[in-house]
Amino acid sequence: MSKSNYNSKNNKSNKSGKNSNQEKFDIEKAVRENKKDDNSVSVLINDELKKNKERNISKKKPKHVLVHLFLIILLLSSLFCFGLSIYNTETTALELVSNLILTIFTILFVVSSINYNVKNKSLIFICGLLLFSYYLFSFKEVNSLFNIKVANVEDFSGKSLTYVMKWAEANNITVKQEFEFSDMVSEYKVISQNISSGTKIKDLDEITISVSEGPNPSKEIIIPSMISWDTKRVVNFVKDNYLSNVEVEFVESDKAKDTVIEQNTSGSLKRDDELKLKFSYGEELGFDEVTLIDFTGMSKFEIEFFMKQHQLKYSFDEDFSNKEKRGYGMKQNIEAGKKVKVNDQEVKVTISKGPEIKVPNLEGMTISEVTEWAIKNKVKLEFSDKYDDSVRENEVISTNYSKGKIIEQGTVIKIVLSRGKLKMPKFKSFNEFREWADKYEIKYEEKHEFSDSVAVGEVISYSYKSGDTIKNDDTIIVKISDGKKCEVPNLKGLTKKEVISKLEKMNLKYNFVYKASNNIAKDKVISQSISAGSEVSSGTTITVTLSNGKKESSSNSSNSKPNNGNSSSNNNSNDNNTPVTPSCDKSKTTKVYIYDELLSSTPSSTCSKLKSAYPGIKFSCSYVKNPGLSNGMIENANSLDAKDLNYCDSYPVLIVSN
Repeated sequence: MSKSNYNSKNNKSNKSGKNSNQEKFDIEKAVRENKKDDNSVSVLINDELKKNKERNISKKKPKHVLVHLFLIILLLSSLFCFGLSIYNTETTALELVSNLILTIFTILFVVSSINYNVKNKSLIFICGLLLFSYYLFSFKEVNSLFNIKVANVEDFSGKSLTYVMKWAEANNITVKQEFEFSDMVSEYKVISQNISSGTKIKDLDEITISVSEGPNPSKEIIIPSMISWDTKRVVNFVKDNYLSNVEVEFVESDKAKDTVIEQNTSGSLKRDDELKLKFSYGEELGFDEVTLIDFTGMSKFEIEFFMKQHQLKYSFDEDFSNKEKRGYGMKQNIEAGKKVKVNDQEVKVTISKGPEIKVPNLEGMTISEVTEWAIKNKVKLEFSDKYDDSVRENEVISTNYSKGKIIEQGTVIKIVLSRGKLKMPKFKSFNEFREWADKYEIKYEEKHEFSDSVAVGEVISYSYKSGDTIKNDDTIIVKISDGKKCEVPNLKGLTKKEVISKLEKMNLKYNFVYKASNNIAKDKVISQSISAGSEVSSGTTITVTLSNGKKESSSNSSNSKPNNGNSSSNNNSNDNNTPVTPSCDKSKTTKVYIYDELLSSTPSSTCSKLKSAYPGIKFSCSYVKNPGLSNGMIENANSLDAKDLNYCDSYPVLIVSN
């Protein structure tokens, strides 16, 4: 290669600005200085270029693939958690905003971390890991994934009550138990449920199950005629049909030995109805002593049957036993195999009451723990519930048997369960509040006051706000509106027309009655039921007594009786406010209104106010108990309110006195 050609090529390389050609030129120059041949120069050039290329590759920026993949997973996790928080209906607005801010921060962190060029991204990885841990342990929506409820309600038919209680506790569902008799389902097994199997339990809070308490002792069955039945057939029938009141007797007879010869009844009978059966032991007894058998494990009926069949004297005793079932023989005073003379020595058999059961401290136990204990000991439970701020929900508040009490199998234990703290709900009306308070035995007190903005009878305020916890034995103060306040005007001496105009302008109602007056002109006011200046509610009814003029003397009355020389005046000449009962004329009536001012917390006061408001109407007050109404309220108000009542009949008034 000529020097001119080489220089020409080198010039072209410099114009292009490539470093590789410059390096090639330097290498060639170095080789020429060492006087190498052309082939050696070419080999050396290629080797040197290869080494430079490898050095350049090693200098390139490393790709942090695993870190970037983790950051993408972190981004997807943040979006997933935010989506869960939107889906969860229990998420508050504040929590939703907080989750949104955190998600936006995560997006910015991931994007900036991926684009940030540094040799070592360990610090970014550690920060991302901490952020991921926060999502994992702080988001309640994520935590709920580790406690997913069973998707569907199971079919509990035939399963034990213990199994159902554990299932319900695991799924945070309340179980209400209803016991009923069943011949087909064993004791403490489930008969039915109110929620069908397969139902989604996502929004399920409560399930009611029907639990078997064994055969119904009062169930009606058909008793056939047992005449000529042998003893074995009778005993098997009694056991198979759970008959509990069978009386047997063995007598001398020419009928076949050990067969039924008389029966007191047959047909449809209850299991606990008396059934008397008479058996034959033949024309003569045929023995004077009997070899005793082992009565252990035999039912009381079977033992008694044997005694009567063999004409033995016997008696029963009871005791606890951990070996023998309740109602079965556990020991006898004369050993099996011994001979006993007929109608001579008494055989005493002890019947098992089952194991001795010592009541534990049930208070504070959960419903599942109480149920499991009851099933194990074969006692029966009767549940009720109430709110209690000191006992956690579904734990026992009280029982009818205290700790350490000794009881038998089959004993009914009454359990009062806690519904937890009572929260003050919202109410649409006072009646709704009163029903709620009466249902849960919440104490409350009514206070009335005037209000320009709240209608009569509506609630102004409660002493507890919605959501507040109501402690045990606290009393809720309810302020009831009496409506707008009005001052009763003075109506005395006004005409009927003037009274109507004046009261209507003040939004007061009126009711008129008449009585004779010698001093007040006809159709003018003698008196009023509520005195002038009194403060009453808008819409209150005022009974106004008007004059119907002077009363005619008895001598001018066509229907008057002879006075026998005595004065026959029946009217008081003065015009005081003492009511005068009008004559008994059924054509004359008064419309009666039961308004709030007539009602008092004292029942007797309500009666007095009613009679004063409507003088002449015969009200017969009696006092009744009604937990749904407050003291002093009129139970039969609907039969009196806005009704035209006459002055002859007597009208019963039922006033609540709890």
